[in-house]
Amino acid sequence: MNCCSFRKLLNSTQAEYLALRGCIIMDQNGGCLPMLFLLGIGAWFLFGDPGKTVANWWWPNDAAPWETVDAFYYPNVGDLSIVQQKHGLKDVQACRDWVSAAAYIARDPMMTHSDYECGLGKPKDYQGMMNVYRATVD
Repeated sequence: MNCCSFRKLLNSTQAEYLALRGCIIMDQNGGCLPMLFLLGIGAWFLFGDPGKTVANWWWPNDAAPWETVDAFYYPNVGDLSIVQQKHGLKDVQACRDWVSAAAYIARDPMMTHSDYECGLGKPKDYQGMMNVYRATVD
C-alpha cells in the first residue's frame, strides 16, 4: 500500500499527524544538516568573499580564471614614486612579460636598478590612498 492510498484510509487529522511525525523523525535523523550546510554557505556568500577565498586556495600565486593581473614597473628602486602601470593582464606570466619589455625599453633588461610587482585580483581601495590586491607577486 503506497502513501497516497494509506492517507485516503485515514481522516485528514490523522494524515496531518503522521506527516508531521514523519518530518520530526526526518529532522532527528539528520534532516537539519543539509539546511545548516546551506545556511553556512549563504552566510559565507553574504559576509565573506568566496571568490577571494577559492582563489587563495587554488591559485595563491597566480590569477584565478575570473581575475586579472595589474603590472607595476618601478624603473628606479631608489624612487618608488615613479611607476609605470599596465592593468587587465591575463596572468602573472603576462605581467612578467610586460615588465620585461618595459625594463628592456628603460635599458635595464637585467633589472639591476628597477623592480616590479604583479597585483592579483580586483583591487580594493584603502582609505582613498592606495589599492590593496588579493596578493602581489614578483
